[in-house]
Amino acid sequence: MPAAPTRPAPAVLDFARRLLRAETLQALAARLAEVRQALSGGAAQPLFARYCQLTYAVASLLGTCLTLATVTSEAAGEAGGAAPSAAAAAAAAAEEEHQAAAEECYRSELAAALRSSYISEHIAATTLALLRAFDGSCGLHASGLLYDGDPSTGPHKAASTAVCYLLLVASDYTIVQLQVALEPLTTATSLPAPSPGQQPSPPLAALRRATALGPCASYLTLAYGMSMLSYMDGGGTRGLPEDVARALGERLRSEARGRLHELAGQGSVLTSPPRHAGSILPAVWNLSNALHAAAVAACAASLAAQSGTRIQQPLAHPPASGSAGASASAAAATTPAATAAITPPRRLQLCWHTALGLAMRAARMGVRAAEEAAAGRTREQEAAALTAALEGRGTFRVLLGEDRAAAVAVKALAVASRLRTLLLLKCRGVEGGGPASDAGSAGGSQADQGAEWWRLMARVAHHVSVMRIGIQSSAKEFGTCIGEHLPTVSLPPDPLPPVPPPAVASALAGGVLPCLERLIRRAAAAAPGDAGAGQGSPELLALWQLVDAHRAHSNPTGWVWSWFSPLLAYGNPRQAGALIATLGKSLSASTERLLNDILHEVSTHILLLGRTWLDDAAARLEGGGALTPPERQLAGLLGAAAAAWLPEVSRRIWSALRAGRVDKGNVLVGVRWLPLLSFSGGATAHSAAAAAASRGPAMPAADARANSDGGWASFGATLFEYGPLLRLSFDAWSSPSMDARFHDALTPWLAEAACTFAALCPEEAAAGLGSVFWTDEVRALASELKAGRQAEAAEALAAQLVRWERGGGARGGGRGGGRVRAASATPLAERYGVWVPRLRAAAALLPASPAAARQLLGGCSNPACANLEGDSDAALPLRACAGCGGAASFCSRECQTAHWRSGHREACGGGAGGGRRGGGGG
Repeated sequence: MPAAPTRPAPAVLDFARRLLRAETLQALAARLAEVRQALSGGAAQPLFARYCQLTYAVASLLGTCLTLATVTSEAAGEAGGAAPSAAAAAAAAAEEEHQAAAEECYRSELAAALRSSYISEHIAATTLALLRAFDGSCGLHASGLLYDGDPSTGPHKAASTAVCYLLLVASDYTIVQLQVALEPLTTATSLPAPSPGQQPSPPLAALRRATALGPCASYLTLAYGMSMLSYMDGGGTRGLPEDVARALGERLRSEARGRLHELAGQGSVLTSPPRHAGSILPAVWNLSNALHAAAVAACAASLAAQSGTRIQQPLAHPPASGSAGASASAAAATTPAATAAITPPRRLQLCWHTALGLAMRAARMGVRAAEEAAAGRTREQEAAALTAALEGRGTFRVLLGEDRAAAVAVKALAVASRLRTLLLLKCRGVEGGGPASDAGSAGGSQADQGAEWWRLMARVAHHVSVMRIGIQSSAKEFGTCIGEHLPTVSLPPDPLPPVPPPAVASALAGGVLPCLERLIRRAAAAAPGDAGAGQGSPELLALWQLVDAHRAHSNPTGWVWSWFSPLLAYGNPRQAGALIATLGKSLSASTERLLNDILHEVSTHILLLGRTWLDDAAARLEGGGALTPPERQLAGLLGAAAAAWLPEVSRRIWSALRAGRVDKGNVLVGVRWLPLLSFSGGATAHSAAAAAASRGPAMPAADARANSDGGWASFGATLFEYGPLLRLSFDAWSSPSMDARFHDALTPWLAEAACTFAALCPEEAAAGLGSVFWTDEVRALASELKAGRQAEAAEALAAQLVRWERGGGARGGGRGGGRVRAASATPLAERYGVWVPRLRAAAALLPASPAAARQLLGGCSNPACANLEGDSDAALPLRACAGCGGAASFCSRECQTAHWRSGHREACGGGAGGGRRGGGGG
């Protein structure tokens, strides 16, 4: 991990301020104007190299000044070390105040110098003039690709080296300049602007306005980015002058020649990895950032115009090329900085669709380059591709390694996502959602483009493992990008329409389900130390950013359900089932704590909100309605999720109990689902619940994955057991250490579970007095429920517990409880079984059994399968069971044997004959 920014020493800051007060930037701007005037008359070769050196020296100085202002902002407030004494603390506070004041003064002085000198415009204009001069001074062929003579020696090499360094430094300072200007806009896609508490200080805000790219800097950034794209994908520059385009590609040609020289010295058949084209990243990133900054600034300006706010902006930049530009710039360098309260223009240099198209073009290029690099090349293939590129018969994508190409794709997709969000705002009639342009309306083409965006994201997902981890991480940006773009849809109480919302349709068409599954699968399969000490894998980092990107903008539980429920309802059933299966396997198999926390949060929230949705759907059906196809699919997949995930919930509950803890999140899930499962399976529900309760409050010892081929009631009773789970729930609910949110959520669900248990199994409930139930706890539970049938039911249960205590039902064991049950079974169900009808209706929405639910997942039939090979559970090669005619399929002999021993022997038609071959295997 790179070191955190360090605040500059006071002497360094003082020196920088002296440079600014001496009008150094203004003087350098005038000198660059003189260089352009000299170049207009033709420059000899030695002077050309010196002019390049002067220009990139000025660009380096500007980059340093901007970086210094950025570092002081980032590092402000950092402190460390042991607690000082009072006197030392006072001195440190005084020094800190003095340093902060100096930093603010520096930012104000730098902003003023940038506005009065137009130094960024002078650097860009001089760079463009040098690029044009380079085309004529170095004797290029008409093709612009080969030198006359040996390009590695003599003046050709000197000029080429000078241009390469100039382009490198120009890219570097533009990166810093865009970062300063773009920082307050990166979160502005959700306009309006951040709250006042997040607004920068006036000097910093002035600096950010002063760093906005002017016409020349914008043109150079656009030209360089377009040139790199053209060299990488062969798509052309669309109007860029040929001499400028040829010069902008010099760094690529230089790197290609260097790589060819390396390959010529290799004797092996397979080549070593390429050096990675360092020129493509800054050029395309600057292009992407410039498009984003211009788009969001235009939106912010439009909103300000609507509200009547006047935005302080520098005066329009004067022309910065030619003799007229030199005179105007020299005059500007001698006048004080001037600003005016104006509204910035709303029109981009490119129309809205063109900007979005360029970002998508860069993304396509990066994805293709990453796939080509991942496929590998021989030495001969790479040499042939480089030669063809230098001769104008091919592209320079061969220079890009897989990691760099994937980074380009992710950056471009992130920008495309934000541009598209703003464009959609405009097309929906939100004034300020986009600049004045010929964008038109967002119709089917926009939905198609959204699907392409997701397709590219899904393809980039195959290269996440090679992405960098750390500051400016591509893996981090990949996860953030998915999190910001993943559609969130709150399912309405009305029936779901048969057609998904456009954003959901685009995501599903583009492959969001396989993309998410692959991230989870690879993160779970990665060994904890694969990415280095103290770091998770790139896939894990992407998952964390994906979750974190939405957690801050949504309620604590609803965001997961808003993400996944529409995907499960409308997605391809096989893909949705594979995602559920992979998440369940990863929960059981991964030892990475952070990954377990992420997956546990996702799975428990889906189970909790899914149970609520089942209740709401059942209530609607009681009025005579019917489920729509998406609702039927969602209900079935919720049952599949319960069959796949609840065993792990059970294991964690009892593992925590053995360790002396209460796993409150999983207890919440258990107490929410057990009443529903107890009413699934018809006549077997009561007997299964009674058998579970009869075992008493001891901790269950049954295998959490046993009885998966039985009914839901036996499945639930095996996993949880009513008595122990209720006791844990009451302990958690009444614990003073439990947070209020958990306590409030558990109250109605615990009342439902307790009253349903008593109505379903009154004999066992009576036997549980003093172990499962305490009358005072039930009374306290009733007092916290709102007035209504639920509160009345809890009060009725408390009264019945008192009668059982007085009548000896608890002390009399099974016989006493039996007499109570025989005498008052019907009144009990009427008094505190108010949840029973709704539970029966909701349970009827689930698949017929856990085994039927697991069939919706596809893949291996062994419920305990933990195979995480490959990219998808749906892609695992399976072998059908010969004993049952292929009704069951397994991914390995181990899974087949384990399933045979856990109960498949009885279900398999192979019977004894199949058993001789280890479970009916083929």
